[in-house]
Amino acid sequence: MDELLIALFAIFGGMARLGIDTLLPIAVFPVPTMLINLIGCFLLAFINATIAISQKFPAQLSLAMGTGMIGAFTTFSTFSLEIVKLIINHHLFVAAVYLIVSIVLGIIMAWLGDFIGKKITSQKMRGDQ
Repeated sequence: MDELLIALFAIFGGMARLGIDTLLPIAVFPVPTMLINLIGCFLLAFINATIAISQKFPAQLSLAMGTGMIGAFTTFSTFSLEIVKLIINHHLFVAAVYLIVSIVLGIIMAWLGDFIGKKITSQKMRGDQ
């Protein structure tokens, strides 16, 4: 059953990724992949801080959302390939900026997702008492 839920949620994640890839043009700087990965960092941390710890949601739901939806939405392989292509095309500065900005902002977005998720979860817990 877990595999089926992961596959179903992966469809939504893949479709969302395709939508962003289609809407945003790629110039020298790979904005679509960076945006997708930053949103994914936030959402995965948010899901883990809210749905994954909630007694009201089955564990399969957080697994399907995290592994399936966010896993299909984000992409480390495309990120890595884009850096290699930038280096091959002699855009070393852009490659370095892309790498550093993606990692730093990714960590910040994950922290923000966790922070907001915990804030929401603690407010709900106070309201349930």
